[in-house]
Amino acid sequence: MAIARLSRLQKRLLAWLHRDYQRTQGRTSSSHHELGGAVPGDTGNISHSLRTLEARGLLTIGRSPGGKAEYVVLTEAGRHRAAQSAGESLAKEERRLTSDGPVE
Repeated sequence: MAIARLSRLQKRLLAWLHRDYQRTQGRTSSSHHELGGAVPGDTGNISHSLRTLEARGLLTIGRSPGGKAEYVVLTEAGRHRAAQSAGESLAKEERRLTSDGPVE
């Protein structure tokens, strides 16, 4: 089964949630409001990306009784995908640094 590609915004969202998960050692869920303020972008695009990630099983959006998003939690698959994306970014950066010659 092919892995669905993630947009840059979706990668940023997963990375932020993963860092928050590591910071809190998984003890608390991330505030939907904090996430919206921490990741640059239009709130409509962020909400759409979060719903897409939820549909793919990478995160869970907790809602109030009124249906408003309150918190976001990475699933195990989401933590794995965020770590994988971080590794790919690191590998790209290392290749970029090693392909450049010394600066004189």
